[in-house]
Amino acid sequence: MAIPNHSLCYRPVRAGITIVNPNVGKVGTVGFIATSDGQDRWLVSCYHVLGRIDFSPFNDGEPIYQPIDDPQYLIARMSTARADAQLDCAAAKLEAGIQSTNEILELSPLAGISEPVLGMRVIKSGCVTGVTEGVVSQVNGDAVEIQIAPGFPSHYELSQEGDSGSLWISSQDNRAVALHRAGNAYGKQDSFAIRLSAVLTRLNLQLI
Repeated sequence: MAIPNHSLCYRPVRAGITIVNPNVGKVGTVGFIATSDGQDRWLVSCYHVLGRIDFSPFNDGEPIYQPIDDPQYLIARMSTARADAQLDCAAAKLEAGIQSTNEILELSPLAGISEPVLGMRVIKSGCVTGVTEGVVSQVNGDAVEIQIAPGFPSHYELSQEGDSGSLWISSQDNRAVALHRAGNAYGKQDSFAIRLSAVLTRLNLQLI
């Protein structure tokens, strides 16, 4: 059985690939690479991916592996200072010697940030469903809802478990919009995300 491309080992580290905290035990997706001072590098994903599924506290320095739970694949370590359980976002600092890029697997490099607006066509690259496309259907504060784009098949898979942490970007100009945090397993496909500008503000980071 072939291993999906998103679950392979990638160096430099980039968005759209599989990551795992062994203390969590479930894989998620790298959303993007960020910096606090222009020199350091942080990978950003969801709190329930990097920290704890139940949103309980974690410890400083917990390891993040890519692509599988194995110490030889250590790429980053957690920081309690850059995490927010309520907003469901967290960052892990890349280890010395681990290179990164602002590229997204199977998509173009990011061109900046945009605020989500109703009707915006967006696309993401997640470690389970790969590249999928949707449309912003609701914006309520920092909460963003994304649905299947008009004209797409009703059984189209927008996201699945494991895509958490992936980044929704504008299909028009490749600007980052929102961090994917969840989807629904049954009925009409919806994806739920967090406004990216809020994530960056809370984590005190800047997009590369």
